[in-house]
Amino acid sequence: MIGLGMVGCGWAAGEIVRAGAGLPGLEIVSVIDTDRGRAEALATKAGATVAADVDALLRDPKINAIYAGLPHALLPDMVQRALEAGRHVLSEKPLALTPQDATRLGALAEARHLKLAVFFELRRAGTVETARRIVREGRIGEVRVVRFRTIIDKRRDYWGAPGHLNWRASKAMAGGGVVMMNSIHQLDTVRYITGLDYVSVSGNIATFAAPAGVDVEDAASATIGLSNGGMANLVAGAHSPGAQRAETIEIDGTLGRLDLPDPFGDQPLRLFADGRWTDIPVERPDSHRLMLQSFVEAVVTDGPVPAGAADAAAALFVVDGLYRSAATGRLVQSGTSAAKVSR
Repeated sequence: MIGLGMVGCGWAAGEIVRAGAGLPGLEIVSVIDTDRGRAEALATKAGATVAADVDALLRDPKINAIYAGLPHALLPDMVQRALEAGRHVLSEKPLALTPQDATRLGALAEARHLKLAVFFELRRAGTVETARRIVREGRIGEVRVVRFRTIIDKRRDYWGAPGHLNWRASKAMAGGGVVMMNSIHQLDTVRYITGLDYVSVSGNIATFAAPAGVDVEDAASATIGLSNGGMANLVAGAHSPGAQRAETIEIDGTLGRLDLPDPFGDQPLRLFADGRWTDIPVERPDSHRLMLQSFVEAVVTDGPVPAGAADAAAALFVVDGLYRSAATGRLVQSGTSAAKVSR
């Protein structure tokens, strides 16, 4: 049985509680949040207690794994504390603000013989798993060009009430805007599907539609080099008027093309092969539950995590590189060999 302690009780933590309900091998033991009322509400839903503080939660002998669901800038320290306390960790993305910090945390987990997983739940989406199988079977040939769009129309209160902006509006706390918050999922998804790594990035960012005081980007574009010599193009917008289910990916290969619809919509995959288009209906399982289940299985069986620190570092290379490229006008290239893609 995995006894889980939860640090942070926001929306993402609520999804963990929902997805973990009745999951064999998992018990949510205790939660904590700076907002006591929010912690009590989540504890009631989870059938858990509210810890007095983080130290008390980390000392609880019933807890052998920690879920970290905090503002991005607070994740690295919390993950490090949990690992040093001998606990396995499931962290919300992005795990860290830089690829170097993500790599450091991965090394710490490995040295302590502990599991460190990052909650890239799209890896368990039906469209993504099916696309991975099609690409790995060679049905579109060698990947040449990938186009992915993070096109969203976020509500204005996403940033907080006027004059009272939340942590998502802060570069210091969030690390970035639509690219760090949203595109990072697609960056991990493309890498998971294709097995390719990112080796260079150049691009630009801007803040066009977010309210005054927001110091992170709400729009971006980038050109990304792939490890096989191919390329990827990213376009992102947090406030694209009327956008609905518009987070899509298109993959061109030497033999065909694969179009992934929004993973939480109901459209089929579309495959162009042998000179014709084919719609491929896919099931939409609960990707949050499947990802959580994969983490539990990794801890229980001492198997690989479904997405780890190396995967976070690979996606963060593009995010961090894009921000640096936007600031300097220069191409940012990978200086180290790419890490292996997690299963």
